[in-house]
Amino acid sequence: MDLGLKGRKAVILGGSRGIGFYTAQLMANEGASVAICARNADGVTWATAELEACGDGKVFGAAVDLTDGDATRAFVREAGQALGGIDILIHNASGFDSSGDEDGWLRSFKVDMMAGVRAVEEALPLLKASDAASITFIGSMASKFFFGRRSSYGPAKAAMRAYANELAQSFGKDGIRANAISPGAVHFPGGSWDKVKQAQPDFYAKVEKKIPLGRLGTAEEIARIIAFVASPAGLWINATHIAADGGQVPAVD
Repeated sequence: MDLGLKGRKAVILGGSRGIGFYTAQLMANEGASVAICARNADGVTWATAELEACGDGKVFGAAVDLTDGDATRAFVREAGQALGGIDILIHNASGFDSSGDEDGWLRSFKVDMMAGVRAVEEALPLLKASDAASITFIGSMASKFFFGRRSSYGPAKAAMRAYANELAQSFGKDGIRANAISPGAVHFPGGSWDKVKQAQPDFYAKVEKKIPLGRLGTAEEIARIIAFVASPAGLWINATHIAADGGQVPAVD
């Protein structure tokens, strides 16, 4: 299937590793120009070099602290200038709060929510100029299921789902779609579940057994879902929450 990504311009917040990087890599291989950001400058440098080897599109990368509103807006603005527009905006970054204390809640609010809000507001003029605009938030199944530990992570991801719907309803008239995709447990080298696998192999095995497909998802698999939903091929997917957990959460949405 042709996703219609050739010549498109995609901006990904949180794109130097894991799901964000694999999504950027897939899109670059499909002929899109991509811009990524992350906190770690060395990671951005590595990822940018990898993406430049993927296709003929432009690549832009920057080290950005997404808790900083001005820096977040500046990245989106500079990315749009570097790529020559924005067709696709993907918010993949997270504060990854696991403590549940006030600092964790504040970090989740700044990164999971406000970075997305600021990026959208900055990108809107360019998205309105696109003939295939989409906004995609990468959430988590923690937004609908309690996994046994209180934190701000799940509530922040749930807020992203509500925000995506508001954007879809508000800007559909401008040809802008908005959706949220919620992965379950995903394994990739160096990721949180990779660390769990090494430190707590018995617990990791228990999680695997609870998933109907008998394993965790991969970043490449989630990237393919994101790319389809965000691409022109997913044109009629709008104001939607998509669970991408392999059946890990035994519930009906």
